[in-house]
Amino acid sequence: MSVPTSARRAAGVALAAALLTGTLAAPAAVASTTASAATSTTTSASTTTSGTVFADDFESGTVANWTRQRVDGNGSITVTGAPAGGSGLAARFSVPNDGVSYRSEVAVNALGWGGYRFALADYLPADWVQTSTETIVAQWHGYPLSDGSDTKPPIALTVKDGNWRLKVHWLTGPTTVAEAVIPLGTVQFGHWNQWAFDITWSTGSTPGSITVYRDGVQVGAHSGLNNYHQNQAPYFKTGIYRANWNPAKGIPYPTGGPDVVLYSDSVVVTQL
Repeated sequence: MSVPTSARRAAGVALAAALLTGTLAAPAAVASTTASAATSTTTSASTTTSGTVFADDFESGTVANWTRQRVDGNGSITVTGAPAGGSGLAARFSVPNDGVSYRSEVAVNALGWGGYRFALADYLPADWVQTSTETIVAQWHGYPLSDGSDTKPPIALTVKDGNWRLKVHWLTGPTTVAEAVIPLGTVQFGHWNQWAFDITWSTGSTPGSITVYRDGVQVGAHSGLNNYHQNQAPYFKTGIYRANWNPAKGIPYPTGGPDVVLYSDSVVVTQL
């Protein structure tokens, strides 16, 4: 992984280092596993790491480090200059509002059970069209259920009506899915967000946990079940996914207008 060159990346590296070594104490707005208002406390991100298991800052000029790339419709995945005046490169995901396009994502295979920190930066342009249509910008995805049906991602970072949300799913029966929606605050458009997700996967006999940091501040948490306890741990994806734009769902929506665009950078996954 090459050394980031922009001031934005330098700040992100410093933030990640502080979080990983426990030298950054951040006031926390901890959201419960319901959509109730977050309560403010003070916490220290005092986790340690046993090593990096995946990293990509896109300075190679490609997304070849990722196991899979998927575009449904006429969208695109490119590597281009980072926006907001930063130097260096970033991944750019684009989905046009043309009635057939709904996905532009990259994914890495499952990294195994246990605990991981997923750190990444993302940027939503200032001209992002705010909508009640939910957009997933990062997700940890599972596999078909016992009846063969697809299901919702166990964990998803989403944008809806100009707000960040974390959605967590787990099974209460062989094919029955429960959901928690955790508010993570208002989106600041035209801004590089430095995210860190500390995830310990639940198992059939042990509870799991999720702690979410944005720009050094804890903004959400969830304790308990956080996946479907399948043969493999969920795998990680980032980019753009608007499920309601999938023509197969038959959900009407107005077309036209600007493309949905997201930039992603500085992805680092470490074991906790």
